[in-house]
Amino acid sequence: MQKKLPLPVLVRLSALYDYLTKMRGAGVLRVSSAELGAVLGQSSHTIRKDISFLGVAGTAGAKYDTGDLQTLVGKHLGFEQIRNCCIIGLGRLGSALMEHFATYESGEFRVVAGFESNINRLETLQSPIPLYPAYRIEEMLSRIQVELAMIAVPPEQAQEVTDRCCDGGIAGIINFTPVVIRPKNDSVVVRSIDISGELRVLSALLHTSTATVNKPSEKE
Repeated sequence: MQKKLPLPVLVRLSALYDYLTKMRGAGVLRVSSAELGAVLGQSSHTIRKDISFLGVAGTAGAKYDTGDLQTLVGKHLGFEQIRNCCIIGLGRLGSALMEHFATYESGEFRVVAGFESNINRLETLQSPIPLYPAYRIEEMLSRIQVELAMIAVPPEQAQEVTDRCCDGGIAGIINFTPVVIRPKNDSVVVRSIDISGELRVLSALLHTSTATVNKPSEKE
């Protein structure tokens, strides 16, 4: 049984896998922890420590085989299995996500469906990804075996859509709404991305940083 990775390590390894995939595609054969750290915004020590969770010991200055490391990370994180995804809510954000994933190529997941409650809007949308009315969420999630859902509906609809996703057998949700959603099933994993909230945090960080810089020194 694999040892459960701490969430920060899992997040960093996922970013590492993405970069290694690009490097491998560009024909880069070997890479050091310092080079990886510079791109990912981490210290070389952190990169080596994260990789050590996979059973690979690294030393400062040594280089990893790009292909072998990418394969190892992918196997450990389960990226060898392609997971079906869907987007629920095809307003401006949802439509932008649909447009992006219509041409996005990934060996880890594929968007196979979009759902929208506004039938008039649904009839005007064009996408190579199959689109369905929202009342068919439970039916279609189960039929086409969708595991992951991206929710981009109005906040007041978020919990209801979450419940319906759970009824359809969903395993994981990315919540793009600014509200807390609570899955019916404890096994459903939720990641929330509140864009407005992140902008607020960024603004606060800038403010406190500026305030610290401009803070007058005490006179003796």
